[in-house]
Amino acid sequence: MAVPAPPNGRRSRPGTWTATIRCRDGDHTLELTDREVVAERLLKTSRKHSFDPDTDVDWDAPQDPDRFYAPPQLASLYETPLWDGLSHRQRVELTKHEMCSIASFGIWSELLLMQALVQHSYRRRYDSDHVAYALTEIADECRHSKMFGRMVRTCGLRTHRPRALDYQLGKLFMAAYDPLPTFAGTLVIEEFTDAFQRLTFPDEDVQPMVRQVTRIHVIEEARHIKYAREELKRLVARAHPARRRMAAFGLAQATRAMATRLIHPSCYEAVGLDPKVASRVAARSPHRRATMAWAFRKCTDFFEEVGFLDGPARKVWVTSGLLAA
Repeated sequence: MAVPAPPNGRRSRPGTWTATIRCRDGDHTLELTDREVVAERLLKTSRKHSFDPDTDVDWDAPQDPDRFYAPPQLASLYETPLWDGLSHRQRVELTKHEMCSIASFGIWSELLLMQALVQHSYRRRYDSDHVAYALTEIADECRHSKMFGRMVRTCGLRTHRPRALDYQLGKLFMAAYDPLPTFAGTLVIEEFTDAFQRLTFPDEDVQPMVRQVTRIHVIEEARHIKYAREELKRLVARAHPARRRMAAFGLAQATRAMATRLIHPSCYEAVGLDPKVASRVAARSPHRRATMAWAFRKCTDFFEEVGFLDGPARKVWVTSGLLAA
């Protein structure tokens, strides 16, 4: 396994080099970029393309009762008999509740990410651009969490807290900070939401307020994804293959659980459906499984590149319906 460091330990502009990781399907070559080079670019972009949701979202825009809150094809029950049995207004209501449920999950995951970035910064050189960008991302995530919370309230709903077990596991995860699964987990959440939102904000059949919120999130999250991808590449290049595979397997299991937590049971109750029945129908829906695999595609393609689908992790992704066999 190549040592992922610039020649002679010096930072040389543009600060790129290669490392090789050993996977069961052969060697993978990664192109690595110096942390400071990446951070400098991201800081420049942040200064040019950042938003204030308090002023950049029209929170007073009227909500049309016949207009969706997310593209209907993203609804968990789309193309199922239960969806066919709903009226148009019920379908709109379901997209509203599901969109707010995913936003609630997003707030919780962003709170975990902010804590992880603080711990990451604590372990780095405080005057570096790498830490400066981590702090910038924390500020972004603070605004995003406030924005999602306000969006849910503006829709007349309340946010959902995670299940008790998930809540406690989140605290344990933060207490035992490990950057390898942390940055990989960040990509799982960010790549998934990015896929859904890239379909949402251009869709003129979606409520204007939701389109504005998702547009802001997509633009700013692109930087966060870049930061996490580059850091994960550097981390896997240094990690022993056994440790990488163990982290990848744990992450695959966590992602399988996450995929079942996105839609709160109250979403189905809101449109008169039995939540247990609706959850089973959604889980078995070929369209839903294909949609979830599509939403994770950029993430799984990248995980393939960095050896995070190496070993038993791949089977978990496939059996979860989050990766095509």
